[in-house]
Amino acid sequence: MVVVASVITLVLAAVIIVGILRRGRPGKALEYSYSFDEGEPYRHRWGFTDTQFVFDAPRRIRVTGSRYPISGTVMPEFVPFAEEVLQVPIRPEDAESELRYEHLPAPVGDDGFLRALNAVLDAGQICQDDQDRLAHSHGQLSVDEVYRLLYDSPPERLADVVLYPENEDQVRHIVRLAGTHQVVLVPYGGGTNVSGALTLPVAERRHIAVVDMRRMNRILWVDEDNLQAGVEAGILGMTLERELLERGYTSGHDPDSVELSTLGGWISTHASGMKKNRYGNIEDIVIEATVVTPTGAIEMHHPTPRNSVGVQPKYFLFGSEGNFGIITRAVLKIHPKPQAQQYGSLVFPTFERGVAFLKELRQRQGVLPASIRLVNNFEFRFGQALKPEARRCRRIVTAVQKFVLLKILGFRPLEMCACTILMEGTPAEVRHQRRVVFSTGKKYGGVSGGSSNGKRGYMLTFAIAYIREFFNQFHIIGETFETTVPWNRIGPVTSAAEKALFEQCRTHGVEGRPYLSYRVTQTYQTGVCVYFTMGFSGRNLADRTRVYHAIEQHIRQTILDNGGSLSHHHGIGKIRQGFLDQIQTPNSIAVVRQLKLAMDPANIFAIANNVCTSTDKPADED
Repeated sequence: MVVVASVITLVLAAVIIVGILRRGRPGKALEYSYSFDEGEPYRHRWGFTDTQFVFDAPRRIRVTGSRYPISGTVMPEFVPFAEEVLQVPIRPEDAESELRYEHLPAPVGDDGFLRALNAVLDAGQICQDDQDRLAHSHGQLSVDEVYRLLYDSPPERLADVVLYPENEDQVRHIVRLAGTHQVVLVPYGGGTNVSGALTLPVAERRHIAVVDMRRMNRILWVDEDNLQAGVEAGILGMTLERELLERGYTSGHDPDSVELSTLGGWISTHASGMKKNRYGNIEDIVIEATVVTPTGAIEMHHPTPRNSVGVQPKYFLFGSEGNFGIITRAVLKIHPKPQAQQYGSLVFPTFERGVAFLKELRQRQGVLPASIRLVNNFEFRFGQALKPEARRCRRIVTAVQKFVLLKILGFRPLEMCACTILMEGTPAEVRHQRRVVFSTGKKYGGVSGGSSNGKRGYMLTFAIAYIREFFNQFHIIGETFETTVPWNRIGPVTSAAEKALFEQCRTHGVEGRPYLSYRVTQTYQTGVCVYFTMGFSGRNLADRTRVYHAIEQHIRQTILDNGGSLSHHHGIGKIRQGFLDQIQTPNSIAVVRQLKLAMDPANIFAIANNVCTSTDKPADED
């Protein structure tokens, strides 16, 4: 009987190993992690009103709606895992109700400006509704903006009017009138910013007009010979992708916020997308852009593939964060729609092995999939906790898979990690990528986790912000933040950040334990982007937002001290301004401020982001 049992075990193990190693064939139909249905977005929280993480039972979570692959999923392990990690109870009866604001401060008046606007805009393009003003007075910075608004108090400074231009001529008129009447203008795209860049300066006494660009959402032209497209800056990422796909093309830009963010927002924050290996970061995608400033429009005529014509103003727009003017349109590189697509995954015994794999793939092999991301053990286990309740057959398969990984291959549950992979291109390209990626992974102890796990891991990215909203109602507060580090500083930076978080939580008397996961999301020849997710319970804290901000700032300093950067793609906004003198010389900061003065001498675009701090005054007040 012992021999028979052993044979059965070995047979099952063999079957599972074969199943794990199967990588399938490239698919011709492209699969997206989100719906192209624009839906109804929340006014203050992240995402769409049809999607929430809700209690399906006292210990079980369900995802509402049908927008995402994860929608409709019932998750029996979500709450137990969160309670185990955070060491605090999560019960339906403890959920906090969101605040409602019936009476908000009246707008700062500027009748002359509003009367002048009536000659330029229709009535439906000028809005002073309180709820619209409130929705345009913040971004999606988790604790300082969203959590505080929903459970504490509204922003200290609100927009006075919201404008909705529909073409570039209207934008030019708005900017001209703002200069005439000394009105502050704030460009607004999708409102997804997480660096505090949309927080309005509290001390600003002038009339503040937020300029919502989302009605300027057209693809103006497509040049199929030269693979370029002219696009208005207010277009949503998913709208851009949907309309390009209908023409047989793709932009390739796929940030986590693609459903809600705009082209202008991508440029102004210096964005990066999940498929940057194949298509590039935003600065690689944008050939030329137009910005309307108080001193006139800035752009290059007849953009060509590359130009050596001195310093080009377009580079000032990447990371400009609304300080210089309003980005109205851009010329983009586009790509033929991929002929084939395939997901994959690799499981590694340790995070260090996974990093070594990524390094060889980037530096020596020269073959990269469109997206490849390595998650640490915490994030790997959290992903497992988000899986639906398995049926009996699936439970058996999962049990055998665990047996193979843990007993036969010797992986340790608290050390193993995973890599999710997305390959795109021609069928031949995808097959070649697959051969190189998986043969290289095998050298570092990687075992294929299958295409379905790769797809699921990639698509779970779009659930992260919804999970944040679920935890916020229990005063479990957190945020994501990112850095770039050289290859040899990945370990020191992640270890130091984790140590700093635990020490700071003890210092501030945080209840339970904090949570910190991280993943390598993008790789470069000289280093990587590390993306952190942090959270802890603030239930016993008198001033949760202050404590959170203090802890996060301490971790940012720790990252800088250990060789990390201030940001990879979220930008500076206001929450990172205090660190700028550590990464730029005084003259570097002065040069950018002089550039601001040249484009906006009266400080009409007084959103006060990056080096253009709130202490900067209009020229006539110097």
